[in-house]
Amino acid sequence: MSTRSRGARDDDSTAPASGLGRSRAPRRLPSVVGLRAVLAVLGLAGCVLLVLATTSSILEIQVLTTSEIAAAVDTDQTGWDRHGPALLLLAGLGAAMLVGAVRGARPAAVALLVCGLVALGIAIVDDLPDLDDTGEVGELYEQASAGAKAGYYLETAGGALLLLSGAGLAVLGAGGRDRRGDRPAPD
Repeated sequence: MSTRSRGARDDDSTAPASGLGRSRAPRRLPSVVGLRAVLAVLGLAGCVLLVLATTSSILEIQVLTTSEIAAAVDTDQTGWDRHGPALLLLAGLGAAMLVGAVRGARPAAVALLVCGLVALGIAIVDDLPDLDDTGEVGELYEQASAGAKAGYYLETAGGALLLLSGAGLAVLGAGGRDRRGDRPAPD
């Protein structure tokens, strides 16, 4: 009398059913590569916007419809006037960290994120409270008003883009590669 061997040899439970159970080698998905490229472009755009914000007007003080009435007082303040080289330094550091972050270095991605936070901090903590401050012109002219100009929006958008890029690249990390980068990480 023959006995059936134990196990799942003859009952088809070891065969893959409609694609399930196939072992595939881990690989980098094209969508991750595309997402990494999009985040790199966003980070680069953030750096460019910070450079542009340095030379653009952050705020302008007007009396009625012109800023020419109070000629003795500076009524137009650029990013350089308000922050010196800070935005340029953040843009340069952000660009350097972007190179490392795109290659998969998490510390570089976190540093890029911090650059974005610092740029947003400058825009929100330093510039936002002063956007409606007329200063000396308001003391001289009752109809004086102050408001944000393009530079404020450029520095805010630049900081937000660096923050978004850094956060996204930090989440993506090394992209399925081990620390040496020569073989896929084990599952």
